[in-house]
Amino acid sequence: MALYLALFRGINVSGKNIIKMESLRKQMEHTGYTNVQTYIQSGNVVFEAKQTSKAEISAAIESLIKKEYAYDITVFVLDMADMNKVAVKSPYATREELEEGSKKLYVTFLSQVPQKENIQKLYDAPIGDDLIELKDDILYFKLASKASDSKLSNNLIESKLKLKATTRNWNTTIKLLAMLEKSKK
Repeated sequence: MALYLALFRGINVSGKNIIKMESLRKQMEHTGYTNVQTYIQSGNVVFEAKQTSKAEISAAIESLIKKEYAYDITVFVLDMADMNKVAVKSPYATREELEEGSKKLYVTFLSQVPQKENIQKLYDAPIGDDLIELKDDILYFKLASKASDSKLSNNLIESKLKLKATTRNWNTTIKLLAMLEKSKK
């Protein structure tokens, strides 16, 4: 069995696409995934699977969500190597640096590496003093102020890059990596 992390795009946000994590955990176990653990309500699941293709696992979980909850949700499936890469490549924080108080550091997971012309569209977007840096299929950003003041949103990122994205704050990203490491032992 291989260990994975699934990040669900757009569930339990602003009262839309509501899925209770306990229900999701049970549905995934019923489908054959094991050692299923959820973290907070925004759709983060660590689990083991017999399959080794992240694309196949993603498609299977998306199908499960469609069948059980009638939502068209994009699911990003990552493994330990992917998450270690995310932590190491961050230009704004190290793995050991967790934010105190207001959260300003974020990681956006992209469905693929964006095309060059679309990358430039994102860099040209009116995002004020917020900082962004793209590394392969991961966008890191550091907000100048609080998230509610920022023009940098998941919708803006998706519209400029022309692909699907899901965003987690730095603390959540590091917590999910720690959950993977703990589950591997």
